[in-house]
Amino acid sequence: MRQIRLFFTRPARDERGVALVEFGLSLPVLMILILMGMELTNYVIANHRVRQIAALTADNASRVRTQMSEAYVNQLFVGARKSGDALDFEKNGRIILSSVQNNAAGTGQWIRWQRCFGQLPVSSKFGAEDKGRSDGSLPTVDGLTAQAGSAVMMAEVTYDYQPLFPTSIFGGNRIAHKVAFIVRQRNDFSIAGSGAAKC
Repeated sequence: MRQIRLFFTRPARDERGVALVEFGLSLPVLMILILMGMELTNYVIANHRVRQIAALTADNASRVRTQMSEAYVNQLFVGARKSGDALDFEKNGRIILSSVQNNAAGTGQWIRWQRCFGQLPVSSKFGAEDKGRSDGSLPTVDGLTAQAGSAVMMAEVTYDYQPLFPTSIFGGNRIAHKVAFIVRQRNDFSIAGSGAAKC
């Protein structure tokens, strides 16, 4: 009788394999946390790169001391493409570079010229080239106004985030950044030449 009782009660006290069962139960949760961490890190890096592309484009465009040329705009976009290679930016993103200055009537801002790069079909939040030339339809650009005798280079960069995993919580997110720099040491705010992509 005692042997029968031991036969039935011994498995209840046997703890071999408990750690393996617990690990098996916690593994899916652990894997989900690891994959979410990887996706979040990738999203943060993509966001940072898009912000850098916007800042580099606007800053470099504002540093040109002589008249801006289409060739120089193309060089800016080559640099942006190189910066965004890891994101496949040319296919999934767009840069809209606008030169904004006071309009002739003194009633607002004028988008004197605008150039674009990237295949993402988005438009400028502020309007197309030549908006505000002679009216007050563009009082400011994102709260900024160009001073008389100066201009502002505004880069609007938009990117459709490409997640690491197809069922990502970040899938379908659009990253957008706007950066503006005041043009330094330039008196001619027109653009010369041909060849850059107009918007």
